[in-house]
Amino acid sequence: MMEDTIAAYSGGTLPGAIGICRISGPQAFALADDLFFPTKGGKMSQGPFYTMRYGQVRAGDGRALDLCLACCYPGPSSYTGEDLLEIFCHGSQAVVACILERAMELGARPAQAGEFTKRAFLAGKLDLTGVEAVADLIESQSAAAAKNAVSLLQGGISRPIRQMREKIFQQLTHFYAVCDYPDEDLDPFVNEEARKVLEECTAELDKLYQGFQRGRVLKEGLPVTILGRPNVGKSSLLNSLAGYERAIVTDEAGTTRDVVTESVRCGDTVLRLSDTAGLRETSSQAEKMGIDKARESARESRLVLCVFDGSSLLTEEDRQVMETAQGLERAAILNKWDKGALDFPEVEQAFPKVFRLSAKTGEGVSELCQWLAGLTQGEGETLVTSARQAALLGKAAESCRMAAQSAAMGFTADAFLADGEEAVRLLDEVLGDAVSEDIVHGIFSRFCVGK
Repeated sequence: MMEDTIAAYSGGTLPGAIGICRISGPQAFALADDLFFPTKGGKMSQGPFYTMRYGQVRAGDGRALDLCLACCYPGPSSYTGEDLLEIFCHGSQAVVACILERAMELGARPAQAGEFTKRAFLAGKLDLTGVEAVADLIESQSAAAAKNAVSLLQGGISRPIRQMREKIFQQLTHFYAVCDYPDEDLDPFVNEEARKVLEECTAELDKLYQGFQRGRVLKEGLPVTILGRPNVGKSSLLNSLAGYERAIVTDEAGTTRDVVTESVRCGDTVLRLSDTAGLRETSSQAEKMGIDKARESARESRLVLCVFDGSSLLTEEDRQVMETAQGLERAAILNKWDKGALDFPEVEQAFPKVFRLSAKTGEGVSELCQWLAGLTQGEGETLVTSARQAALLGKAAESCRMAAQSAAMGFTADAFLADGEEAVRLLDEVLGDAVSEDIVHGIFSRFCVGK
C-alpha cells in the first residue's frame, strides 16, 4: 500500500450535471470524516460501505460547500486496492476546486496522470493488459471497440496468456526437477510431450498476434483513402460521408493539395477517411507533392475508394488511378450518377466492388455506408489492440516455434527449453509480471489525471 493519499477530479468536462472527486490512500477515510458529513447515520469511516450517502461537503470553517452524495470503498475491495472515497458533487468548477483544496488541506496530495489505475496495478488488481484495456475503454470510438476493451479488462487476453505461460513453465519445472532430483520417484521428462505443448502454444500465440491488425482497426478506425483524378467528386464524397463540409469543393481542378483526413462513422465502424490530391500530370511542384502523398496514402490504407466520373468516359488519368490501386484492397465509386449513367465494363472487370452514386445529392451513399460498416465485423473474439503486447506476443510465438522445431530435430531438452524460458519471460512482460519501470511509466502516461 502507498504511504500517501492522493486526490483528483475524475468526472467529465466541467461545468456539468455531476462532478466526481476521488480520494485514495491510507488516510482516505480520515479525510472523509473531516470533509463529508452525512445527513443521517454516523461518520463515513464507520460505514455502511459501498453505499451512497447524502450529506454536506464542508470547508475548514464549517460552511457547506455542496449538498451531494459520497461513497466509501474499503481496500482491498476498491478500484485502487486502497481505501477509496468518491464524492459525487454538482458539476461546478468552483465546487470541485473547493473540495479538492479542502482535501489538500487535510493532507492529500494531487494525483498524477493515471495514478489511481497505477495503484490498482501495483496492488495486483489489474495486470498490464487490464491497464491498457482501461485506456482503450476511455478512448473507444465505437460500441465494438468498447466491447473489446471490456473483454480485455475481464481477462479476454490475459487469461489465455497465463494459461500458455503455465503450460510452458510446467515443462520447464518438470525437466529441471528430473535433473536436480534424479533419485526421486518423478515421471520421466518426455521430449515429444514438450514439443506438442510448445506447438500448441505457438499456434495460440500466432492467433493472438495476427489479431492485432484487426484490433488496431477496431481501436483506431479503418484507414481508407479516396483516390481519383481531379474533379471527379472525391472531396464531395468525403463531405457526404462526414455529414458536413470538411473539404473545399470547387469546379477548379487541383483544389486539394494535401491529404485531408477525417474520422467518419458508418454504422458501428469508424473510418479514417483520407481525401487526396487528384492524380494527373502537372507542372506545379506543390501539386506533384500532393499527388505523391496521395499514392503513399493509398499504399498505407486498408482500403482504397477509387472515384470516377460516372457521367463521362474514362480518361488516361482514370486509368492511372486504376493502375495505382492495382494489387490493393479497393472498390470503385462511379460518382455523378445523377448527371447521366454510362456503362463502364473496364471498371467492372478491374474492381471486385462497384458503387453507383451521387455524392452531391446523396443518392446511393447509404448503400456504400452499409458496405463499409460491414468491413470490420468480427466473430466475437477478443482482439489485441496494444502494439506493445503484439510485439511481445510475436516474439514469444517465435521462441516457442524455435523450441518446438529444435525438439522435433532431436535436440536435448536443455537446449530447446532455453527458447521456452525466453517465451515465458516475454509473456511475463506482456502481463507486467516482469517489466521495466520505463515501460510502466510510458503506459500510464496515456491516462488523464483522475483515472
